[in-house]
Amino acid sequence: MKTALTVAVIALTCALGAAVSQERTAAPAGAAPAGAAASAARFPSYDPRYPPPPGTPPAQVFRLSQDFPKTYAADTFPWEKIDFKAFPNEYLRSVLNYCLEGNVDVDFRVQDNPVRKWYHAPWLHDDGAQFGGGREWRRGMTRERMSRPFELHTKQTGRGQNWAVGFYNDRGGVGLGKVWLTADGRPDPSKSTFPPNTVACKLLFTDAPVEQVPYLRNGKVWTANIYPDTNYDKPRVDREMRLLQLDVAVKDPRLARSTGWVFGTFVYDGGSPGKTVWDRMSPVGLSWGDDQAVRTDAQRNGVFVNTALTQTRINSFLVEQPGWDYGDRAYVRHHGLGGRVNGPIDSPVSSCVSCHGRAGTFANAADPVNRGRPMAMAVFSASKPSEYPMDKFDEFFKPIPDGAHVETQDGSQFMTTDYSLQVTGGIRNYYQNLRSQPVAPVAAEAGRATRNLKATVPVDLSNAPALPRVDRDAD
Repeated sequence: MKTALTVAVIALTCALGAAVSQERTAAPAGAAPAGAAASAARFPSYDPRYPPPPGTPPAQVFRLSQDFPKTYAADTFPWEKIDFKAFPNEYLRSVLNYCLEGNVDVDFRVQDNPVRKWYHAPWLHDDGAQFGGGREWRRGMTRERMSRPFELHTKQTGRGQNWAVGFYNDRGGVGLGKVWLTADGRPDPSKSTFPPNTVACKLLFTDAPVEQVPYLRNGKVWTANIYPDTNYDKPRVDREMRLLQLDVAVKDPRLARSTGWVFGTFVYDGGSPGKTVWDRMSPVGLSWGDDQAVRTDAQRNGVFVNTALTQTRINSFLVEQPGWDYGDRAYVRHHGLGGRVNGPIDSPVSSCVSCHGRAGTFANAADPVNRGRPMAMAVFSASKPSEYPMDKFDEFFKPIPDGAHVETQDGSQFMTTDYSLQVTGGIRNYYQNLRSQPVAPVAAEAGRATRNLKATVPVDLSNAPALPRVDRDAD
């Protein structure tokens, strides 16, 4: 599609002023605490199209933790002494305990954690009117892949709406700050290399009823401002959500020569004997690679343990056994493609490593139409793994090194964001917001590097197609 360039060339300072003005205009009132530092109020906390009712106490409104640190402490971590390949459950439990420490006491208002602060990724508040998955104002949750009938339980007859909130430790906060707190106000994906022992944690909630998913019983309940159902085309309402899944990721230095990351996921098991909700989180599995050479069972439906995989550890106790009466005990009805690790709400035609390995944004900053476009993910029919196109297998399961670097996909170059889909999604949303203006200022990276102010021209992108959303499957 052709774009119309105006004749006049405007200065970079004007363009940046417009961008900053748009960001501030989008920020809802009360999105940052009174007296906060200027940098801490830079990014909106929730979608301004769905604000809290007038008079809502500030303490009940989600607040983005964005006072990103520039340094981090030289800590030691309990998982450093655990062989994650030999003792995956112990490794995952040590990471989970670290994520919970202090956060449980403040109900995951992570900037108030008295033990250690955690930080949210910016620009997930607004993914565009056409998708409507931006942060809701109560808990800061964003919309995730829905659960199709019978994906969670044999009694599940309806679709489940799933929403999640994620956060990073101080090391991750340093990485987020380098990407987002730039001199010109534009995110810099080339800075998205996270330090060793960065930890990311995500809580995923569902509105699927307990009657249809019995293992959600006696779990953690939040009220979220979301949609009445999975049509996503109605005004948001308050709905009761139950904790279903919890994901963790660790930038483990022992993997510096490969992916760099260990991914793990838990499912809530209401029928387990644990004393607390967190004791009842059962590990589904752990992975640190995608076993690109293994095609065994790649098109097999259902849930199973694939013994050919060497970079995956599956908790076989959660694998559904046909005909068993589980009562209110949890079980898993699918993993990722070919038995790779994925959580209960994730796509059966992908995996944790595969999805996060596609974290990247269009690298050619001089192309205003594609700027902010995310790398494509494995968007195939999740309900029919048996029809997965094997000619696409290498594209979506090839090893991706950690750190920010250029990868080529379908002839285009993308700057990877070190397995952070939240960074990729935020960059996508930032540029979609800019391009939604009648005339959007677009500057080339070369211009920024050389301080060539003539590199910025106003571009009319109002008729350009919307940037694709970071999405996981087609069903």
